[in-house]
Amino acid sequence: MHTSPNDPKQYRYLTLPNSLKVLLVHDEEAPRSAAALSVKVGHFDDPLDRQGMAHFLEHMLFLGTEKYPRVGEFQTFINQSGGSNNAWTGTENTTYFFEVSPHAFSEGLDRFGQFFTAPLFNEDAVDKERNAVDSEYKLKLRDDVRRLYQVHKETVNPSHPFAKFSVGDITTLEDRQNKPVRTELMKFYQQHYSANLMGLVLLGPQSLDELASFAHTYFSDIPNNGRQKTPIPVPLVTDNESRQFIAIEPLKEVRKLTLSFALPSVDGYYRQKPLSYIAHLLGNEGTGSLMSVLKKSGLINTLAAGGGVSGSNFREFTISLNLTPHGMEHVDDIVTAVFQYINLIRERGLDEWRYQEKRAVLEMAFRYQEKSRPLDTASYLVMNLLHYAPEDIIYGDYMMAEYAPALIQELLDFLTPDNMRLVLVAQGLEYDRVAQWYHTPYSVTPFTDKQLAQWREPDTDPSMQLPEANPFLSERFDPHALQPGADKPPQLIQELPGFRLWYKQEHEFRVPKGIVYVAIDSPHAVSSSRNIVKTRLCVEMLLDAINETAYPAEIAGMSYNLYAHQGGVTLQLSGFSEKQPLLLKLMLDRFANREFNQDRFNNIKAQMLRNWRNAAQDKPISQLFNDLTGLLQPHNPPYPVLIEALETITVDELPAFVEAMFAELHIDTFIYGDWLESDALALAEILKDAFRVTDQLYGESQRPLVRLGNCGTLRKEVQCDHADSALLMYYQSRQTNPRKIAIYTLANHLMSSTFFHELRTRQQLGYMVGTANLPLNRHPGLILYIQSPVAAPTQLLEAIDEFTNAFALVLLELNEAQWQASKQGLIAQISEPDTNLRARAQRFWVSIGNKDEAFNQRQKVAQELSKLTRADMVRFIVEVVKPRTANRIVMHSQGQAHSNLEPMLIGKPIDSVEKFQKKAR
Repeated sequence: MHTSPNDPKQYRYLTLPNSLKVLLVHDEEAPRSAAALSVKVGHFDDPLDRQGMAHFLEHMLFLGTEKYPRVGEFQTFINQSGGSNNAWTGTENTTYFFEVSPHAFSEGLDRFGQFFTAPLFNEDAVDKERNAVDSEYKLKLRDDVRRLYQVHKETVNPSHPFAKFSVGDITTLEDRQNKPVRTELMKFYQQHYSANLMGLVLLGPQSLDELASFAHTYFSDIPNNGRQKTPIPVPLVTDNESRQFIAIEPLKEVRKLTLSFALPSVDGYYRQKPLSYIAHLLGNEGTGSLMSVLKKSGLINTLAAGGGVSGSNFREFTISLNLTPHGMEHVDDIVTAVFQYINLIRERGLDEWRYQEKRAVLEMAFRYQEKSRPLDTASYLVMNLLHYAPEDIIYGDYMMAEYAPALIQELLDFLTPDNMRLVLVAQGLEYDRVAQWYHTPYSVTPFTDKQLAQWREPDTDPSMQLPEANPFLSERFDPHALQPGADKPPQLIQELPGFRLWYKQEHEFRVPKGIVYVAIDSPHAVSSSRNIVKTRLCVEMLLDAINETAYPAEIAGMSYNLYAHQGGVTLQLSGFSEKQPLLLKLMLDRFANREFNQDRFNNIKAQMLRNWRNAAQDKPISQLFNDLTGLLQPHNPPYPVLIEALETITVDELPAFVEAMFAELHIDTFIYGDWLESDALALAEILKDAFRVTDQLYGESQRPLVRLGNCGTLRKEVQCDHADSALLMYYQSRQTNPRKIAIYTLANHLMSSTFFHELRTRQQLGYMVGTANLPLNRHPGLILYIQSPVAAPTQLLEAIDEFTNAFALVLLELNEAQWQASKQGLIAQISEPDTNLRARAQRFWVSIGNKDEAFNQRQKVAQELSKLTRADMVRFIVEVVKPRTANRIVMHSQGQAHSNLEPMLIGKPIDSVEKFQKKAR
């Protein structure tokens, strides 16, 4: 098996006697053990009169087996063992996965293995889970992704299984005369869940032999009925569905044009990756690229190539463009430009050096790939296990083994107007059909002869160019030798008025990568909502201005980001460190020579307004979260406030604003990874020159937070355009010390599975139900939330209050072993070693921001957790969380389905955000 030289894990591939394919992964340092099982069954296999069956079955397997019959027991076990679990149903696969502390892996596998040998399909659970599936379907009724996906399904070949409804609802899964759904569910399970169609990955610190014995013990009993997958006999798109213009009405304000080409499956070519080569050229964003030419003409904002759905007998290849309002008037010209560029690739773009350049980037990524969480690794490898030859399971995604120009040419021959479908998603077009299930208005019209003639023989455009050789490719493959003191936490190596430099050479993850954070605090940037919006505008304009020249750096394995926050802006660079100084200089030069171009400003302002207005179409629960953080953090206003400020800002305000912002700066820089101290000091000089840092006297910007104090229950209603109601309850800690963090974190950990089981599984209040740990500006916070198609905020509040009133008793009923297991599970999660360079950088950076300059906050919180007693937690529930005594904010939204029910009138309303925020410090 081909593995990365930087990968210390050991692998073993085996097939059990029942033909189950297994990959074992021994990772000595894995903080948790993980398992993933995928079965080659998905919604393509649903019976026509039982659409959503595969998805319903995925839900049901979690709800009790012969050996472990209690509904919700698996979830509780996972939670107490410091783990997590999930599953998803795709078109031709259903995948289940979980992770737990290593000591609980054997018991976890015993419980998990039963899903595939002895599920109960408990009758009560069938009724309740059918409602959960229906809730999940209803939750997405106003989700554009689902609404557009349904039109996709209705406009392909109707006899292809892709056309089926994948989620299921109360009608497709109802009990029918002499046909209870439970009977059909069991028949579907016995027919399709066969060991020879499954793949299993077990990963953990256990030895390969021990993992092998787990595989034999817990998975050998999965029956193998010898079932083979029947090849899909029909194409995804026939001549009837080709050469069509499809217009779709979204809920959000978007203007997206997608050219879609139907190809046969290309899975067999994973070693050559011909489509990656084509997508790499079509999706290029550098000078002279298709994106650059169309953007300069003011027709598009973004372009992406190479997406599209795929399956065992089809692959869509798409080119998607986000249009400007001007672009909407020139759709045919944009399509012409795409075919001009495809012709350029056909005629001049097939070069072995281009293939080798792409290959070198993938080889670097493979050689220096960083570890991911055990759960993510297992669920990613299980898909590879079913799709690649055993020796390529680890390497397959990175492999570019052979430049095959004839194959690339053959696939380019599918990218023609005659094999194209054109989809335009935009508001206010002409529609004559409505999609089933999601009620999306759309229309389908054939291309005209004029369009086809224009696209088949487009002229050449001399401004279009193929990309040059990439100057950002790394040439240094080995990390620097370790310097003395590399194992210490980050050190403050330079402190000047207005400028601080933190540095650490990474000693454990030995990869030639680095991360640079530059936090630029400016009180002027956040002194009003209008200034906060100007800061965000300037950020977007700078990112837009550097995109073309910095694009090759992204291709070469570097990334950059600039984002606004509550103190000003932060610049972040990451990836291979050798050429990062080049990228930093490029960004700073562009900043120094900044231009505020009127046309680009108009487009960017319009894009930002559109994104923020679209947030009003987000799920109600997302809107409540946004409103809550905007309410409590005056420097982080909610969308309506941002929109109001942005509408009147003009481009000529920006130059003076940037000057004023940079007249009062405080910069914190952190240089971490494969850097020598001399590199860090040299980068710091570049930064100080760029920002004219000389004896500045400004400290960091304040990041105020409204403290709740003894406020009792406060309520705030948010108007959402949605059928569902939603409610979110927030409790805030006054103190920021490790003990308070421990208490709030443990409360969330202890509540989460019981809350989910009680309010979602048992009471069926909705699909989106949960608890969350929400620290704001260092103050711990606890959140309980529900979005519900069946209950108004008043009922949701009653249900949550009933839960919190009873929760102290739930804690008292835990036996000592369960109490200790829960605590240990959380301590293990908090103390878990960093997975990779990026995760460690993020943790160090947060510590710098939180003034945790000894970098030991985690250890302090873990120590406090180990000291917490059950009495402490019961006291916390009774004194802080119980409704009678609680100081809390209740955010709520009354859904259209419940508009006739009484409004919620608990506590005191927050009528004036301004007055409320005056309490901020």
